[in-house]
Amino acid sequence: MKKIKVAIAGCLGRMGQELTRKVSNHKQINFVGGFDVKNDKNFINKIFKKADIVIDFSSTNAIKNNLKLALLHKTSLVIGTTGLNQKEYSLLKNASKKIPILYSSNMSLGVNLLFSLVQQVASILDKSDYDIEISETHHKHKKDAPSGTALSLGQYAAKGRKTNFEKVKVLDRTQKSSVRKKGNIGFSVTRGGEIAGEHNVSFIGANDRIDLYHKANNRSIFVEGAIKAVIFLSKKEKGFFNMKDLF
Repeated sequence: MKKIKVAIAGCLGRMGQELTRKVSNHKQINFVGGFDVKNDKNFINKIFKKADIVIDFSSTNAIKNNLKLALLHKTSLVIGTTGLNQKEYSLLKNASKKIPILYSSNMSLGVNLLFSLVQQVASILDKSDYDIEISETHHKHKKDAPSGTALSLGQYAAKGRKTNFEKVKVLDRTQKSSVRKKGNIGFSVTRGGEIAGEHNVSFIGANDRIDLYHKANNRSIFVEGAIKAVIFLSKKEKGFFNMKDLF
């Protein structure tokens, strides 16, 4: 069986190093190299030219250049970089008309199951009766807050309620003193230690509370998910996908 030629963007980061170890020893993958923002453009260009698929866990600063090279060399992309803005997300969607792209704020299959559960519960519980609060905890090195996963959870909750997420999200309650508005989705963030990731979505009613919770014990679940995404994407010619497409 022909092996999938895979490269890693952001290979010096925490996720990148873990990915490199696992990908290098995978029986279905031929690891062709890794790069980071400190590498020169010619080196990065050569990596893209060699690879069938690039797994990108780098940074939002590198997205545009990586996307440009992927389009040039018809290289598929598995992207787990968080903190993308709407413009960057739109660039990925447009590029997927020519190459296969799988983007997910979280590569864990468990978290992607949580996305579905949150949407389902939000669609059932009336916003007049239940308030939604999302809390997340990560290691002290994480830069973006709330996490991309927490924001995705909020988006799925809003989708379940058929409301505009941008209009109901509340990221900061310190700037304005007011009572909680009906239908708002609130966020709280904790950073400390070496916690891989914890997410909790609370549906809080007058008489009860429902919590949907996921805890990552280590980064292996993200690595395993990324490898599953590579195998899935290797069979696609173009299109925009997420981890839920693997179910």
